[in-house]
Amino acid sequence: MLGASSRIFTIRPGTDCDLYLERNIVDAKYYGVASKESLKKQYSAKIWLVEEERTVKYREIIEEESRSIDVLPGPKLSGQKSFFKGKALFKKEVGFAVGFKKPADPSSFGKVYQYNFDVKQVREPLKQLVESNGWKFEQIVMDHKPSRGEEGEQGFCTECGSKIGAGDTFCSNCGQKRS
Repeated sequence: MLGASSRIFTIRPGTDCDLYLERNIVDAKYYGVASKESLKKQYSAKIWLVEEERTVKYREIIEEESRSIDVLPGPKLSGQKSFFKGKALFKKEVGFAVGFKKPADPSSFGKVYQYNFDVKQVREPLKQLVESNGWKFEQIVMDHKPSRGEEGEQGFCTECGSKIGAGDTFCSNCGQKRS
């Protein structure tokens, strides 16, 4: 089922799309010899289901943020943030870091993160599921804007993820009011 999460990613109802997919790549905070470090990377995708075309529109988002506060040889604060929205042709990377999990505690030294991320590991199983059910899978670079025929079509409950018919005010599964 397309709206189901897996061990690789989480899918939930979207606020400005039908479904929202998330995959945390790394989220680490640690201490170097004379610094405080953090690294956060997340892959996500907005998904629209266009029933009259039997097409799943898929827009990828990759966010990365790193920070470092050094005290030696002199105080220094650095940070970097990147944000990508669109169609990732390929992205494959590995990362590894060692450091201290607690400041000034030599026994906390060790591996603080290790990851191996390939965008195809997330996108391809979803694409195969969509295509095996007779739908088209289309990567897009901009948010999908419903055409006139799509507006007012069925949506998804923001509480439980069930389909809500075009004329329904409440979800028939959990009773949540349509937003």
